[in-house]
Amino acid sequence: MSWRPTHTQSVLVLIAAVVAFPFFGGASATTVMALGGLYAIVAIGLNLLVGYAGKISFGHNAFMALGAYASGILTVTYDWSPLAAMLAATAGSGLVAFVIGAPILRVRGHYLAMITLAFAQIVIIVSTRWTEVTGGLTGIPGVPDFSILGFAFDTKQKMYYLIWFVTIVLFLLSFRIVDSRFGRALRALGAHEAAAASLGVDVVRCRIQIFVLSAVYAALAGSLYAHFLNYVNGTFFDLSVMIQLMAILVVGGIGTLWGPLVGAVLLVWVSHSLGSYAEYSQLIFGVLYGGALLFLPRGAVGEIAARLKGTGSRLRSG
Repeated sequence: MSWRPTHTQSVLVLIAAVVAFPFFGGASATTVMALGGLYAIVAIGLNLLVGYAGKISFGHNAFMALGAYASGILTVTYDWSPLAAMLAATAGSGLVAFVIGAPILRVRGHYLAMITLAFAQIVIIVSTRWTEVTGGLTGIPGVPDFSILGFAFDTKQKMYYLIWFVTIVLFLLSFRIVDSRFGRALRALGAHEAAAASLGVDVVRCRIQIFVLSAVYAALAGSLYAHFLNYVNGTFFDLSVMIQLMAILVVGGIGTLWGPLVGAVLLVWVSHSLGSYAEYSQLIFGVLYGGALLFLPRGAVGEIAARLKGTGSRLRSG
């Protein structure tokens, strides 16, 4: 008889690992893992859109940028509290996603992918050129440390714990979403839109809702990123970030609950281990993307789950 950990056991192991990591990994490794958590947040939301609803977006780096800039501008220029700025950033980004997605998601085809790619390029260009508001290429320095009720997350270790707390909460939320009636509608939508519609699924409404939700995930990660670095610059969110996000999904496993989390940690560690080869990062991520599609079509998590399931089936039949 084979043993496979339940989701609850796996999450408890994850929490224990997150809590213990700074005591064994050191300051530099903790910083890398914090960045892994930020990318995981975006990837979890993107996975709900791509892996379950079957809609591809190439513009989630733009929603990260919107979240980061909104938090930076509101806290530095207008002296808002970090929490209020974060809430405004996520709500505003969700509204932008609705304005963009509502007309596009009513039509079939790859319009969403093309429009979001163009939208991302526009956001990055504007953010690095609109000097009066965004600081242009200089960016926005002096973004304050995140704080809640007077408690300041004023060290990288404190921010690490905050980032991973948010990551795990949103990760668990994705479990609830996938297992809900809405999640079942998303899976039906991703499998066959016409069949989903015939079963009573409001196709357009589901598309818009999941697109907005995934954009809110990205904006929240961008806002945390701004407070983690105490600085915002549009070059942080260029096309290479979107390439990394798609590679994270493919390597981890599109349409699997754990795939975005595993892929984010793996790919961020790869990115920060390139050393003198950092200038070839886009090429390396492209190779990883293609290699995963060829040799791990279900991603690392999907392949492991399939092997465990196959092993359990053989043991029961034996």
